[in-house]
Amino acid sequence: MPRTRRKPSGTDVYHVVSRGNNQQDIFLLEKDKNRLYGIIKEQAEKFGVKIYAYCIMSNHVHILLKAEFKALSSFMRETNSMYAVYYNYKYKQSGHVFQGRFFSSCVETEGYLLSCVRYIHNNPVKAGIVHDIIAYPYSSAGDYFSLKGKKISGIISEEITDILKNRFKNFDEFLEFHNIFDSQEFLDIKEEKEEHDFQRAKYYIKKYAREKKIKSLKIIENTPFFKIECIEKCREELGLSKRTIENILKTLSKGV
Repeated sequence: MPRTRRKPSGTDVYHVVSRGNNQQDIFLLEKDKNRLYGIIKEQAEKFGVKIYAYCIMSNHVHILLKAEFKALSSFMRETNSMYAVYYNYKYKQSGHVFQGRFFSSCVETEGYLLSCVRYIHNNPVKAGIVHDIIAYPYSSAGDYFSLKGKKISGIISEEITDILKNRFKNFDEFLEFHNIFDSQEFLDIKEEKEEHDFQRAKYYIKKYAREKKIKSLKIIENTPFFKIECIEKCREELGLSKRTIENILKTLSKGV
């Protein structure tokens, strides 16, 4: 199947994701994550890329950035290539380190940009690695909040400061913003997308139960009228298939 042609963003802002080949862990140790961080910093300066957010997980990395369309590909190509050389040499491997080309989605609005920052910072929380976004040392959450909002540090561009000032009274309010549920679906790897779909559906199913004053999700599952109405409302809100929502409702009704 031919690859979909990458689309340029009207704002020059992109959410990009690179993952390990065959979903393998490629950022195994602290030194590996620190190495990638250093490469990102070096290449961002080289290609004039502005970093707005990032999160380095064990088998993939998220970066929210601003770059000219041509610079985007050059930056990611050089970043991934340099890390691949480092990884193969260190672990005595050969061949592909990253799975295919990087993924990207265009960030066209300020609201989507801020939601993207929140989603990226919450990756380690969703994965159960930490309970607090600031506790994870390999994301830009620390760059934003480690100095209690007095100054953004690390590799994050100061350009985003003006955006935050227009939307939030202070950094405490921006931190609280990270705890608000977001129903927006983001570009991501398969396993995370499935988990995100589950959490989104769970939110709306429970919301439906509250609105109908239904105390148990088993009642929805076992009552045809409620079940059909609930699934349809979720389908309209989320764009998921009827079968997917049905399976999630079934799982939730069992208390899993």
